[in-house]
Formats: sequence, structure tokens, C-alpha cells
Amino acid sequence: MKKNERYFKKHHIEPDHILSVYCQDRNTVICLDSGEEIASTLRMYEVMELLPEDAFITICRGTLVRRDAILAISDDGIYTMIDGRTFSGRKRNPSEHRNLREELGLNASTALPQSLGEDPVPLRLLEKCSLLDHMPIAYCVIELVFDEGGHGIDFIFRYCNKYMEIVEGVPVEDMVNHSFYEVFKNGDRKWLVNYAEVSLNGVQRSMHDYSPEIVYDLSIYFYQPEPGYCACILVTDEIAANTR
Repeated sequence: MKKNERYFKKHHIEPDHILSVYCQDRNTVICLDSGEEIASTLRMYEVMELLPEDAFITICRGTLVRRDAILAISDDGIYTMIDGRTFSGRKRNPSEHRNLREELGLNASTALPQSLGEDPVPLRLLEKCSLLDHMPIAYCVIELVFDEGGHGIDFIFRYCNKYMEIVEGVPVEDMVNHSFYEVFKNGDRKWLVNYAEVSLNGVQRSMHDYSPEIVYDLSIYFYQPEPGYCACILVTDEIAANTR
């Protein structure tokens, strides 16, 4: 078995879970969809040998990104990934980035709100959500946005029912219209991947994992109520046990 194959096996790295690879100092950093970053001793070309053909592209010297994990490409060549990471593409040929954006069917970063205060959630969605105010299961709607610079991504809570206070331990007024990572300073980046995929593509997802934000095992069911939004139903193991 080759050195790079042994390394992947030892560190439980599956190529399908790699979102980007970049060089930093003398390491090759492998970014996974779990939010984990692995500083590898492998060379970039050794990592590339194990990646699916045509699934990744080199956007500049020392940076490799997964094609279907690119969220947006700005006119100045900033690549925003589905996990919120950003990378600078080649500076000398900006048309290359625009052409790739068109090929992948992406918009520039201006396609989404540029800051946390713009384009409030449609009123009709808030009206529908009001029916869930007293539902005995935690429910929220979050909106995908770009940060102030128009590159990295974040999420804003646009609606939280009253049971969210019990599950999250945070008053509703301290969550609504606030950034996910403003409310939860230790929020795990792995949630971003699911939020972004559902918000953009309209797929449905579920996830069961330990949540450091609330110190509980948590099951979350995701769906898209409106383009650009992700609705979440949250159930902790403790709550599930009490309802049996």
C-alpha cells in the first residue's frame, strides 16, 4: 500500500468527504465536510492521487477545491466554499474565475444578502411559522448570508419557536436576527455544510451528533421552506426519552 493510502486509512479520511486542500508552511491541510482540518505530511500531488478524477480543481498554486462544494466565485476571484472557508484564486486571469462560475452555474457573491441585516425573511414565511410558536418540539428557520465583505458565509436565525429556548438555553429574542456564530461562540463548522446544502439546493437532510453548543446529543431534521433558507427541527436525546 502506498504511503498516501496508508495515511488516509490511518486518519479515517474518505476522499468523498474532502472539500478543499491547501498548502500551509510545510503541511498540506485537508479540510473535511465535518469541519475538521488535518495538517498532513503528505505532498499535494500525493493527496491528488487519491482524489476522484475531475472532482477537484486547482484554483491557484497550492490550493485545490471540490467543484460541487463551491458556493460562490466573486469577480475578484474569491472562492467561498460550502463550509464557509474562502480561498483566493489566481490573480492574473480574472476571466478564468468568471468562466468557471458560469460553467458551474454559480452566481457572484452578490446573489445573496451581503450583510446580516439586509433582505429580511419574507413575511409570508413568518406568518406560516407563527403556527409553530407553541409546538412542543424545537423549530427554527435560518437564512444563508455572506459576511460583511461578501465572501465568507454565515447564518441568521429568522424564526425560533418558544421550545427553542428549552433546547438551546437561549432566549428567543437573543437568537432571532442574530448570527448563528454570534449566538453560539463554540458552534461547530460541520453544521454549515448541511445548512448551506439545504438552503441552496432544496434537499432534505437529517443529522444525529453531539452538539457542543448545548452539551447534548442532538437529532436535527433539515428542509428548505424558501430558497436561501433552512428550517430545522431539533430533538435532544433527553427530550426524546421523556416523550416515550
